[in-house]
Amino acid sequence: MKLSEQKKTEWEKTLRETTLIGPADTIVEHTEGDLWELFSQTRGNYFFTTEKFVFVGGLGGLHFFSTPYSKITELKLCNVGGLIPFLPTGIKVTYTDNDGKIRKKKCSVLKRKEWLAYLQQKIGR
Repeated sequence: MKLSEQKKTEWEKTLRETTLIGPADTIVEHTEGDLWELFSQTRGNYFFTTEKFVFVGGLGGLHFFSTPYSKITELKLCNVGGLIPFLPTGIKVTYTDNDGKIRKKKCSVLKRKEWLAYLQQKIGR
């Protein structure tokens, strides 16, 4: 889903205010999707900026993460779902956070193979 210029400007302002992106960073691509953590599913927005991969979701943006492409160490397709993950819409993103900890996020999006290829290009793999 393509963002209108107005929505893109609003999102960039919000992402900068919350320090999820830097002052010069801009949104290049956007898609809606879900973030799966343990047994919870959070609906939200994925942003592919010039510098980072960002998720903001939940009521009032309570769930979020932001990582520079350079910190992503692994990308692979995965299934998502409740107790038994069976939906073939996931991309597992492994990255190193600012504290040096390894983080893994299960990102569920439509056209996941296209988004996986996009992320692979951004990280240079």
